[in-house]
Amino acid sequence: MKYLVIRDDDLSYWTKPEKIEKIYSPLFKKGIKISFAVIPYAVKMYNPGDFDSMYQDVDTAKPIGENREIVEYMREKIKEGVAEIMLHGYNHLYSLKAGDKLYVATKYNIEYLKSKGEPFSFVGEYMDKYEKLYFKTGEGKRYLEDIFGVKIKNFVPPSNQIGVEGVRAVAENGLNISGIAGKKYDRELNLKGLESYVKRIIFKFKHPNLTYPYIVDYGSHKELAGYAFTPSTDWERYENQLSFCDQNNLPFQIATHYWELEGELLQKYYDFIEKVLSKGFKSAFLKEVLA
Repeated sequence: MKYLVIRDDDLSYWTKPEKIEKIYSPLFKKGIKISFAVIPYAVKMYNPGDFDSMYQDVDTAKPIGENREIVEYMREKIKEGVAEIMLHGYNHLYSLKAGDKLYVATKYNIEYLKSKGEPFSFVGEYMDKYEKLYFKTGEGKRYLEDIFGVKIKNFVPPSNQIGVEGVRAVAENGLNISGIAGKKYDRELNLKGLESYVKRIIFKFKHPNLTYPYIVDYGSHKELAGYAFTPSTDWERYENQLSFCDQNNLPFQIATHYWELEGELLQKYYDFIEKVLSKGFKSAFLKEVLA
């Protein structure tokens, strides 16, 4: 079925409802559905999206429930049937991997590593151990369900990174996943999962420049790829992905961040959504597509 899923990441305590309203009111008025990936206890992030200058303040973690304005705004949109709440990690806190050591992604630690000339990479929150992630996933899910009065069905990995233990922690909390991570097989070991992996390999051989577009059923959970809509998107490849989904009656999931949508990119966003809908795609929440 040709469904259009629109996924917007990083809604949290730090989000101003005016920003969401400015971007999405033209779509909400048309009844277009948005699946929001929400961080339950987000830390403050500075210069998001720019890994040369981005850093976080570990002492600023805030539960989204303390921002009554964004909570009430989202509750209203849920009631109107145009917003879905999905779990987007716990606090979205990055780590810095330098050699075999991990550091919290604070300004001090980043400057320290740079001063030593030590190379490092950013590591997402869900590249951690199962026990820790199982607890955080369950607590975050219950908290958002209580705050927004909904049942959460889907998980969006912070920074689009998730390890095998993270997948297990998420699946055992009864959640599906937005996004298919990695080229190697790092999911639960069962016949369904292995069949899906073989299909992915065959697809990649036939279509090397496309992302696997089918719903993947691993038995304990399902996954659907999201296609990043950002300033660095390869638009030719994006259009080719849409064409394949259109021709093969498949869902298409846009994945973006509200804080990136402005100016020319925002207009392109509106135009692209209209284009997809004009091709006969039906607006849907991810929970409806993966049901």
